[in-house]
Amino acid sequence: MEARIAYCSQCRGMFVGWNKRYVTHSLFCRKWTSNPSKLAAIAIIPLVLIFALPQPSASVSSVGASRMSDFQLSHLSNRKGPDPAIQFIDSFLKMHEVGETNRRRLAVSIVASARKFNLDPKLIASVTVVESRGNPFAISGKNAVGIMQIHVPTWGSTADREGLNLFRIEDNIEFGSRILSEYTRQYGLKEGIRRYTGFIRGNAESEQSADEYEAKVQQTYGIGASKT
Repeated sequence: MEARIAYCSQCRGMFVGWNKRYVTHSLFCRKWTSNPSKLAAIAIIPLVLIFALPQPSASVSSVGASRMSDFQLSHLSNRKGPDPAIQFIDSFLKMHEVGETNRRRLAVSIVASARKFNLDPKLIASVTVVESRGNPFAISGKNAVGIMQIHVPTWGSTADREGLNLFRIEDNIEFGSRILSEYTRQYGLKEGIRRYTGFIRGNAESEQSADEYEAKVQQTYGIGASKT
């Protein structure tokens, strides 16, 4: 079962799927528990949480690599030798302390998306490092999720309409790369990176945050071997 993004109906807090974490949050949400008539249920529901509902990691991690794009599958199965671009990105991610568990999968997806959207794979890799350091289950306080921290209020409806699982590595990187590609195409590289943060022009705090973000991406990009 693929994980979906669920929201608390009371406070709109975002959690991953219909699972223990989300239900527990719903039970103890300040607005939920403010209704005394509902508090009695709290003594019963934990039993359901223990025996009936799956852990978030199970529902999310069960989304397998079998849904990799045709491009990626053919790339992995048909190449007669190692792809130097994937090797380079794998090394780049390792240099930036991205864990080994998903690093090869990240590198393959980054290179595939870079070729699909005509982006520099090292730029995409730099964004993933700054955004989540390669954590596919990252959730920010601003309702952004996954490897490239897709902003759900802005892009969630598009992802849902297209059947994308934003906690799946390939889906998140491809969608994030698509967004980044469109911004850099319209506004140029530097401004496109700033736009990726969703900054508000004319808002001093937002402008400063965008400047700092762009500087972090540039700094991350500049560390390591030269681009190939």
